[in-house]
Amino acid sequence: MLCSRIPHVDPASCRSDSFLPGQGATPVPQTIPLRTSRANPAFNRRKRHSEPRQAEGAWGQTLKTRSSLIQRVRDRQDAESWREFVALYEPLLLRYVISRGLADADARDVVQEIFITLLRSMPSFRLDRQRGRFRSWLWSITIHAIVDSHRRRQAAGRAESGWRERRIPDPSPVANPDSDWLTAYQRRVLEFVLPQVRGQAQRRAWTCFEQHVLKGRPAIDVGLEVGLSAAAVRVSAARILAKVRQRCAEYME
Repeated sequence: MLCSRIPHVDPASCRSDSFLPGQGATPVPQTIPLRTSRANPAFNRRKRHSEPRQAEGAWGQTLKTRSSLIQRVRDRQDAESWREFVALYEPLLLRYVISRGLADADARDVVQEIFITLLRSMPSFRLDRQRGRFRSWLWSITIHAIVDSHRRRQAAGRAESGWRERRIPDPSPVANPDSDWLTAYQRRVLEFVLPQVRGQAQRRAWTCFEQHVLKGRPAIDVGLEVGLSAAAVRVSAARILAKVRQRCAEYME
């Protein structure tokens, strides 16, 4: 979120029950497997199969030339990167702020303030893994904005009673993000990445991944529907899964 300077993202994308666009509304899972399954050896080694290998040229070039989003938004004039940044983080921030006791309208104001802070701070931001990750820094900014909002509302005499009973994490620099934030962050990254990967994947390969990995259906059943052997379904799904992991890693800073 940043008023006229940062493009608006459709609020519908902020719902926790988001779905992948396109065929059949597939629910976005909380997580995806981080390692291949020993039960499916095709996930662990490349095998010959009936599914032609997908051309990797455009995809590989995209990954090689893509610099960190966090580095790119240090340039305030990079409108494309800021649109991507807002599209990724606005739903995450809005959900989290609402979960901390603010009404929808107040939460949107707080998220606007967070983005204003980020717009001012990002040019001088340095990603230093020894001092902490970007997601921890963003959490600290978010918690400070939530606390400041509640204090202003209390001073104005319109604080909700639920605020007094709700525990807000310590926003001090040494505090660590709470588990709700970390879970929401990971889910949002996955939610953001899946449509990107789907848009660049072959339709049959995506179906293998969606049905076998996301929905957990047996590879043999999926293969009967798409005209592949069970081994080929596993290999196709594994390739898409590797791309999802690689793209997620770009945003998990």
